[in-house]
Amino acid sequence: MNTTLKHIHERSSIRAYQPEALSPEETDLLKEAVLAAPTARNRQDLRYAFVTDPGLLEKIDERIFAFCDPDMQKNMDERKSTSFFYGAPLAVIISGKDTKWADLDAGIAVQTLALAAQSMGLSSVILGMPRLAFQKDDPDNCRDLLSLEEDERFCVAIAIGRAAAEKTPHVGNPDHIRIFD
Repeated sequence: MNTTLKHIHERSSIRAYQPEALSPEETDLLKEAVLAAPTARNRQDLRYAFVTDPGLLEKIDERIFAFCDPDMQKNMDERKSTSFFYGAPLAVIISGKDTKWADLDAGIAVQTLALAAQSMGLSSVILGMPRLAFQKDDPDNCRDLLSLEEDERFCVAIAIGRAAAEKTPHVGNPDHIRIFD
């Protein structure tokens, strides 16, 4: 099996991290990786906020918890987690201009980061819940904290760090593949 396929099969979503910061070299490699991710028509409309400030992540968490539903709150309680970033020393918030391509481009970018992290011996979890912290109609949203422009919106986030827990990768269901010969 080639190295890329090995990393794909070994990766799982980790929701507990060691507090140790990533090295500047590791962070730079992740920045280079995400900038290499393709975008529709090479428009490069995405922005990547690399957040290591625990206070900033705490403010984002506060807004997420203000809007999360009871089921998600129960999930977080069961996980014994007070942060949607699960203690990761790095969160990357991906935002983009509100175009029809933004979510597709962001999906490519976040998977690029997840596989780059895995290849570097790091773990990650892809996150959608932080979207609650960036709602335009919330007067206390976190848009200004990350300098989001007026025509920019949250797309997806990823927490990255060294795992403090293990999780077996999921097994795919071959019945989900449709073959047309």
